[in-house]
Amino acid sequence: MNKKVIVGIVALLTAAAVGVAIFVVLMNVPQKNPTAEIYQNGKLIKKAPLSVDAEFTVECEDGVNVVTVENGAVRVSYADCPDKVCVNRGAVSGGAVPIVCLPHRLEIRIVDGENSVDG
Repeated sequence: MNKKVIVGIVALLTAAAVGVAIFVVLMNVPQKNPTAEIYQNGKLIKKAPLSVDAEFTVECEDGVNVVTVENGAVRVSYADCPDKVCVNRGAVSGGAVPIVCLPHRLEIRIVDGENSVDG
């Protein structure tokens, strides 16, 4: 291999490593009062502080999701969608990656409850 190819490969691997590092840091950003914001069709339908255990059902015309808040984390504990990606995502307590159920148009984001603003 010539030097240009090696330099290109090293630059590409460095950029990928930096991207992964940024992603890991964003997933672990601590929040003072983590709160789950539950959206259906892009509309905020509920806020649930992660400090209070709760369980509730989110229904839509296509099906049902059961959202569970316990031990400082939120998860979709049941969904009647065919792929169950939202259930398999597991519990989250922070970070930049939401829980999403595309068939039911459900999204759960973790935000800092002290700084969130109602839209």
